[in-house]
Amino acid sequence: MNSSQSSFTDLNNWALFYQNLQLIEPEKLSSKLKLHFKTIPDFNDFIKLYESSKIGSNDTWSVNEELFLQLIVLSLNPRCIKNRFDWEKVQKLMPKHRSLSELCFKFQSFYKALLPRQPWSCFEDKTLLQIILDNPSRCKKKWSAISNQYNLICKSEIQRNAKQCRERWNNKLDPQINREPWSKSEELNFLQLLLQNGRKWAEISIKLSMITKYRRRTEFALKHKFKQLKKYYGQKAKRSSDVQICPYWSTMEAEMIGYKIELLQEKTRKCQTQEYSFCEFLGSDHEFCLVIIKNGCLIKL
Repeated sequence: MNSSQSSFTDLNNWALFYQNLQLIEPEKLSSKLKLHFKTIPDFNDFIKLYESSKIGSNDTWSVNEELFLQLIVLSLNPRCIKNRFDWEKVQKLMPKHRSLSELCFKFQSFYKALLPRQPWSCFEDKTLLQIILDNPSRCKKKWSAISNQYNLICKSEIQRNAKQCRERWNNKLDPQINREPWSKSEELNFLQLLLQNGRKWAEISIKLSMITKYRRRTEFALKHKFKQLKKYYGQKAKRSSDVQICPYWSTMEAEMIGYKIELLQEKTRKCQTQEYSFCEFLGSDHEFCLVIIKNGCLIKL
């Protein structure tokens, strides 16, 4: 930790720094930023704010630390002009040590008009994929650490936060994502889980993957499939179902899904009756013959 991050050892230097805060115009900036202050605190309150910001865990940001970050950044860049942020200097002035990417992204989160969503490039995808695959304990991912490492490697103006990295992995990059066409049996299992669990897409994704040999459908794919099935099967006559029903469903929705399950069960049974398999059979004369099996029964030699 830097000496400047331990206490106000040189009040004269901080007094000179505090003078820059008088250039801030909170009323103008409030249209662009979600400020934690309406007026600039006096010097004594500024010192107290610094000391109070050192208290607490480094994992989470306190309101006082966020407020102090706003004052520090705006004192160095009073009009909040893009590309004029000296994050290394901000880092030295903060009461706690924060990485450059942490500081940058935290300040970005104060903007009222969020930066436009930028598509991921091939380089970004490869970088994120490599970071996760190189992590020996990737089953227990700490997305904040992954996003920090990613931003340090990419060195891009576009800072990706933990949520963006997690969603990109879960919806696009994970090698276990199942992109194969849906089978009737998988649709049936999906609807049964949906009826039992409600619209808990993440939970359904995990449970369905256990049935499909850990090939995972994304939450987006599950939502899209449900909309497809809802449109394809329509809302016809209501029938009861022996599948456990989640209390979050209305009676109409539960009956509709139960009806779709019965239709899928009928379709699945029809498909099974038309399945054939072939194998070689060694006859009594020690010659191989071709055997046709339908529905588990020998039907032709």
